Amino acid sequence: MLIRSRIIAAMAVLTCGVTIASAQDFGFSTSNGQTITLSAMRGNAVVLLFSGIQDPQRREELKALEALAERFQGKEVKFCWISVNTPAEASNEQLKSFAGSAPSVSVLRDTNQAAFKRFAGKQAQLPTIVVLDRQGAAVGQPRGGFNPNSDFINDLASILDRQLQR
Repeated sequence: MLIRSRIIAAMAVLTCGVTIASAQDFGFSTSNGQTITLSAMRGNAVVLLFSGIQDPQRREELKALEALAERFQGKEVKFCWISVNTPAEASNEQLKSFAGSAPSVSVLRDTNQAAFKRFAGKQAQLPTIVVLDRQGAAVGQPRGGFNPNSDFINDLASILDRQLQR
């Protein structure tokens, strides 16, 4: 009986592990209707910045990500600015226009906010920045808010440098 209980417990742990791992593979849509998944980015460190078209600092956020993308050009790092807006709140044309100012950053959409809710947790605020390691796991806690006067770029660069050394 004890052995059977342990086997059932081990199966429950394995099942939970599979559920958690697959829950982390989110799909995002592009303004062209394509889908990009987190699993497709594995092997790279990934910076996800969740925000919205209504965010007054969205342009500064995108500029900061573009500066980081230039700094890490040719390295295994992906940068994504992810709109949590529905298509009614932000059209594909608005996203295309917005994306044009940062060609090295993927501008994506998390329409149902599933990824945002998963990564940002209970203290969700916009913007939220999440760094993923090469296996797709979150590195540290998500960062809420964006202060353009902070050392945002160098702070994230040091996190990314550590991920690339692993």
